[in-house]
Amino acid sequence: MSSFILRPSDDGASLLLVHNNNMKKYVFGIVATMLPAVAFAQNIDATLATLTGWINALIPLLMTLAVVVFFWGLVKYIASASDEASKESGKTLMIWGMIALFVMVAFWGIIGYFQTSLGVTGNVTTAPTPPAVQPF
Repeated sequence: MSSFILRPSDDGASLLLVHNNNMKKYVFGIVATMLPAVAFAQNIDATLATLTGWINALIPLLMTLAVVVFFWGLVKYIASASDEASKESGKTLMIWGMIALFVMVAFWGIIGYFQTSLGVTGNVTTAPTPPAVQPF
């Protein structure tokens, strides 16, 4: 089975799509992680709840990482104002940070829209509910 992964380029300014021969290690790791659910004969609801908990913990970390990448690019851009190569690398990091944030927030909004329009329950909050104004 052939697979591809994204890898940073040698200069760190862009991402490259490269062939990955180590996909079996990743699949083995995922299967090994799910083995306790199988060994303790948990039902699918408990397994999905565990997986949902992991994803809910991972989302804020990914958003934080995107913000850190953006600000690291900003610092790199400002600190190396005289060096064009470092300045371009900082600009690229800022762009990738903004793209990552946009994609995550867009998916968050799309999922929230489908949850509210289909009446599916979940914990995605698309907008806060404004307080009701009581007439005098």
